[in-house]
Amino acid sequence: MSEQRICRLLDTLEEKRIDAYLATRTADIRWLTDFSGVFDEEQAHLALILRPASRVVSGAASGAVLGAASGAASRAAGLLLFTDTRYSAALRALNRSERWRILDERRPRFAYVVDTLKTMLPAGTRAKPLRIGIESSLRLDAYRALSEALDKLDKQEQLFVELVELSDLVMGLRAKKDDAEIEHLKAAQALTDAAFSHMLGFLEVGLTEREAATELEFFMRRAGADGVAFASIVASGPNSALPHALPGKRVIERGDFVLMDFGARLDDYRSDMTRTVVMGAADEQQRAMYEAVLAAQSAVVAMLAPGVSGLEAQNVAEAIIGEHGFEGAFTHSLGHGVGIDIHELPQLAPKVTTALETGNVITVEPGVYLEGVGGVRIEDYGVITEHGFDPFTHSPHELIEL
Repeated sequence: MSEQRICRLLDTLEEKRIDAYLATRTADIRWLTDFSGVFDEEQAHLALILRPASRVVSGAASGAVLGAASGAASRAAGLLLFTDTRYSAALRALNRSERWRILDERRPRFAYVVDTLKTMLPAGTRAKPLRIGIESSLRLDAYRALSEALDKLDKQEQLFVELVELSDLVMGLRAKKDDAEIEHLKAAQALTDAAFSHMLGFLEVGLTEREAATELEFFMRRAGADGVAFASIVASGPNSALPHALPGKRVIERGDFVLMDFGARLDDYRSDMTRTVVMGAADEQQRAMYEAVLAAQSAVVAMLAPGVSGLEAQNVAEAIIGEHGFEGAFTHSLGHGVGIDIHELPQLAPKVTTALETGNVITVEPGVYLEGVGGVRIEDYGVITEHGFDPFTHSPHELIEL
């Protein structure tokens, strides 16, 4: 799969007439390398991908060559992964095909990238700028360090590098999931479904939100998750009206909504699900809130397909919730992509007119929130196929009274 991902990136670089791409976000590097179980949350890595038609790869031995079929042509690209000694042994063990050149000298990392690039440039290839793509989200201090190293290269070597700002280049490619990614995501969701089933037998009046969240996360770990997909939300009573409430010391009481938004992380991929239950018998208002959210969620799931925009889906959900008497009580975006990161592209949200494509993995999570009363959210996620929306989530949707 890594070869196909690199080829997709190379095609984009060719379209934009960019010679190389410097990946700085760990999640992007995880996707490009397909190295599992080695990257953590620390941004300790850089990947330099050199387009085969660039003067660097065509004119000099890169030390790392990827051969991959793209149509009828076979191409070669320079693949360099800059890391440090905390990770290099594990990365080399995963780099069995030696497609990537693993570099781990203890030096300032952007200077290391530039110095390595300099050694790869053959004589007589410096007549015009070398165009290197970077993400527009690059931190300011990192951009300054890179610019300073390139300025020195320009002055000392008479080589000019043009930095080209790109917005979510690899993130955009990641939005279309391949078969291996979909299997990872389904496996993570299976753990999440199991955790919800467990919590239906664990939740009881008298527990604190924090105790419930701890049990939820421990269960996913015990069931085989590598960790949690994000900080779990367990919000009870009036706290459930806060879409991103943090679990606290509040004691769960009879008559409360209990909203649980959680997911498992497995092989670096994440799941995302929300369910809302009632402790005891639901009252008339709670049933009306739940029915509004379920109707909106069901309608959006039924309409999702290639060509549908995030704005269209958002409008449908808001309209149905309004028709049920809760206009203005749905206060956030309807959905987002999920993968290596918990929030990826595409988005179901106001102003998002981009059309969904096959392979997009997306959440659908409408909600109704009444301050001082409580809130309901129902969230599934799944993949867009030629035929519509294929959910990964298999937990029940009906109102559960515990």
